[in-house]
Amino acid sequence: MTQTEKILTLARRFCIDNILYWTDYYQKTRTGNDTPYDYSKHDYNVFPRYQTAEAILRGIESLVGKTFDSLQDCQNEIKRLGKTSQSHFTTGKLNGLQSKAIEDARQKFIDFIDNISVEQLDNVEPLPYRRTLLESEANAVREKLNKHWNFDGGYWEPLTPCSPKPFVFYDKENLTEDDFKKIEEIILSYPNGRIYEISETRYDCEIDKSEFEADCYEIIYTDKNFEWIVYGSHEGTVAYGGEWLLSELDRQLSDKLELKNKW
Repeated sequence: MTQTEKILTLARRFCIDNILYWTDYYQKTRTGNDTPYDYSKHDYNVFPRYQTAEAILRGIESLVGKTFDSLQDCQNEIKRLGKTSQSHFTTGKLNGLQSKAIEDARQKFIDFIDNISVEQLDNVEPLPYRRTLLESEANAVREKLNKHWNFDGGYWEPLTPCSPKPFVFYDKENLTEDDFKKIEEIILSYPNGRIYEISETRYDCEIDKSEFEADCYEIIYTDKNFEWIVYGSHEGTVAYGGEWLLSELDRQLSDKLELKNKW
């Protein structure tokens, strides 16, 4: 890895670690009510921290693969994104506790970037490739998905009957953990290394195929030639299209053939 790739990786890992830490901490310590659902002062000081880390991570991952004139230029851009990256969770009407938690999370990220040591840079473990698509790129991918698979950004098969090509779907309750692993192995066997991940939140990425998650929700996966597609819904279905993919599914899930297209 280059020095800029290393610092980008450290920035990504910092965000990922904070998302995992604060999500777990929130789940364990939440003090708001479940019925009716509300938040306590403690909650307002906690959940904005992982939401901020998620927003920063998306911003940072837009820099993956980009070249910089110097390590300092890269570091400055990372810090700028740490201060400015937003999501719908970090904008809009926020109370004082939320705003304070968000600013504190941003400052801790900036402090981390400012204090990265030579030793840390020398011992960076790589992360799988994940690059946030620029808006123009994401729009182009979505246009191609609409052209090839009639996916308009909403629901796809079987929730909305629209596919112009053969497809199959499964109820996730009919798929085992081993089945999902087989599906992931099918995608890993695809010749090209990177694919697209398109989400309902418009967090659209180019990812290494190792990042594919078979048990996905409101996410579209597709190859760069749009020859195949995977769509996981919130309603517990997962649909597949593309001659290559359908053939591989029949081969790897031969014991589930009678469960295709049954919901």
